[in-house]
Amino acid sequence: MKLTNVDYSYQAGKPFIANATAEIQVGKITSIIGPNGAGKSTLLKLLTGQIKPTAGKVEINDTPIDELTARQRAQKIAVVAQQNMVYDDLTVSEAVKTGRIPYHSTLSVIDDEEIDPFLEITSLTKYRDKSVGSLSGGQQQRVWLAAAIAQEPDYLFLDEPTTYLDIRYQKRLMTFIKQLNRTEKLTVILVLHDINQAFKISDNILMMAAGKIVAVGPKNQLMTRNKLMDLYQTKITQVEVPDFGKYFIEIPD
Repeated sequence: MKLTNVDYSYQAGKPFIANATAEIQVGKITSIIGPNGAGKSTLLKLLTGQIKPTAGKVEINDTPIDELTARQRAQKIAVVAQQNMVYDDLTVSEAVKTGRIPYHSTLSVIDDEEIDPFLEITSLTKYRDKSVGSLSGGQQQRVWLAAAIAQEPDYLFLDEPTTYLDIRYQKRLMTFIKQLNRTEKLTVILVLHDINQAFKISDNILMMAAGKIVAVGPKNQLMTRNKLMDLYQTKITQVEVPDFGKYFIEIPD
């Protein structure tokens, strides 16, 4: 998947994303990081075909993404948004079944057994008959992750996936994402606010600032105090944490 000279404007004549060029490595985990307002979520929407560039092109397997049908795109790309619309009367099973729609005709019935593996892998089996609206924010996030995995995509995109999760489930989710990447050869692209989390899970890092891609490459090349201070325009120190490695901390003024 790659972007070539991509621009995007919310207002005519005012590019929000400017001349974005990058390639997402297949089979790797890439985290998009940068300060608030940098354009991270907008870039994710461009990569997934949710919005079209005003200039340039986005390609998946050398095919412009806007040439794919909605069904073809759903079979290749799954997205877990930061916030999802919740229908109070929709059960967890029904929500996860939406991920199987790209593989069924309009009138076909999706059996419960078809989604069992996706409920189990996200620890949702015991909630299968509960309404999505009755669950906590963290549990709801796992529902939408299960639905995304049920699409069996080539690319999994997650926009701030740990926002509503407590520390235990953040770690469990990151471990699970890495497992999916390794065992299923799934290409994963995340927008993450926590830079330490991003460096821990990722193979590659894409840095954004003011609507531009300022760096992209292996995490070991970008995992430096100076690069992060330039990116976030703030003082940062680096410490070594046992069983973790490099850990970056903002220094208050």
